[in-house]
Amino acid sequence: MTSRTDIKIEVLGELVVRRRDGTVVGHDEWRTGQTRDLLRLLALSNGRRLRRSSIAEQLWPHVAPERARASLRTAGSQIRRAIGSDCLVRHGDGFLLQGAWVDVVMFEEDVRRVHSLARAGRHSRALGLALAAERLYRGDFHAHDDESSWARTEREHLRHARLVMLCEAAESAIAIGDFACAVTLGDTAAAMDPTSEAARRALMVGHAGLGEVGSALRVFEELRAHLADELGADPSLQTQELHLRLLRGDTL
Repeated sequence: MTSRTDIKIEVLGELVVRRRDGTVVGHDEWRTGQTRDLLRLLALSNGRRLRRSSIAEQLWPHVAPERARASLRTAGSQIRRAIGSDCLVRHGDGFLLQGAWVDVVMFEEDVRRVHSLARAGRHSRALGLALAAERLYRGDFHAHDDESSWARTEREHLRHARLVMLCEAAESAIAIGDFACAVTLGDTAAAMDPTSEAARRALMVGHAGLGEVGSALRVFEELRAHLADELGADPSLQTQELHLRLLRGDTL
């Protein structure tokens, strides 16, 4: 939940920061890309303290330690100035962000809850929560230094979490007979990773549930082509068995 006194920070997609009064921090108010990346790092930490040495290594890897620490102090001051609050707190030898709602934190919490609900067979709730989490995912995570190791790692982690959630949500949709939703979710997941067999199986079952067996069979052929081209592999036995059941006209 978002408190009225919380700053709102969105890092999925373009960085958007809303002050406590609801106004949005302008792009030029951050002054530098490293200032924006410092805020991103602290937002991703979910209220945990980040050591100054760790921040400096990630944001100023090729700068002398003294100069990196000075740049960090300047960036921290600029964040406080731009947001208009003491949201950035010194704690021991590090910094932490407090009084902020962060979209990626909520997204990851929802992903964990979707997994738990799906495993417990509470498919309607799992599906509803997954759709809410998907609305939070405005776009992939990006940073000013977008090819830095920390930014790439975080981007791939979040993409994978989203992919798994979409597949689990598609399976929950199938479990409650919402085949159209399963197809929509499966399509999104397959677009993210054309070689995802979980996504393709959900698509196959969803199409079959809608009476679109031809479309389900085409999904299998597309998967087989992608696996052969990209990985030099065949579909798993589980996916091949589903394909055979579709060919035989078995009830899924």
